[in-house]
Amino acid sequence: VLHIRIPQQAKLIVPDFVDVQSEISFNAVGSFNVVRQNDDASIEYELPLTIVLWQIGQYSTPPLVVSYQLDGSAAVNLPVEGVQFVVPSVLNINDLSLRPLKPLIDLPYFPLWTVAIALVLITAFSIIVLRYRMINTRRVQAQADVANDKWHPEANAALSSLRQIGQSQANPATIYVQVSDRLRRYLDVRFAVKTSDLTTSELLGSLEDQHLIVDEHQQRLIDMLKWADLVKFAGVVPKLTAAQQYASFAAQWIQAVEQTHEEQSS
Repeated sequence: VLHIRIPQQAKLIVPDFVDVQSEISFNAVGSFNVVRQNDDASIEYELPLTIVLWQIGQYSTPPLVVSYQLDGSAAVNLPVEGVQFVVPSVLNINDLSLRPLKPLIDLPYFPLWTVAIALVLITAFSIIVLRYRMINTRRVQAQADVANDKWHPEANAALSSLRQIGQSQANPATIYVQVSDRLRRYLDVRFAVKTSDLTTSELLGSLEDQHLIVDEHQQRLIDMLKWADLVKFAGVVPKLTAAQQYASFAAQWIQAVEQTHEEQSS
């Protein structure tokens, strides 16, 4: 509390506490309250001040200057000396009005039941994804095992060979080469297209000229052969799972070609 006594007719000039440079920060400044009017034509005021202290130890309030001015006279400055006090590290149990504080830290809190629900959901999602991948893998393998008496014998032979290649644990690059060679052999025997001496671009031109395969199947074939070219000639290093999937794609392509020819024959 800042206590001031000045003449009754004087105009009080309050310092700006915001600009005060000190280790003490003024948190709130109240309003002047009149304490008493004295017989010597003076009046006493009290100004409540709220400060915040973040650490324990010794403090000193900053020196202040309070001014007042009478009509027709110069301003009079009243210096207010600093007051020293100590914030102890151990509080007096009988005096709990002052406690050393530190800034609050917001820490995230998750109830135990929310953590348990999250773990259950994550586990269930992982099981569903794993089961879906296993079912999909079995479905692809089952498709590769399908043999149709109406299909060309070379198609059934190629499907059996691709199934074995896709299940092997060989070098991924080797699997790509084997699948590519098996596709070219299938075209050699099935459609009498000499692919051994043809590049991928030349093979595409030959297929387009003879109209042996529909455009959709041609494009898928060229895409698969280009993947193999990247591995054989561009030095691309594939993963084993990608190589096995490549063998499955090749088997699905042969099945689609044979089904198309079967429908056209019917």
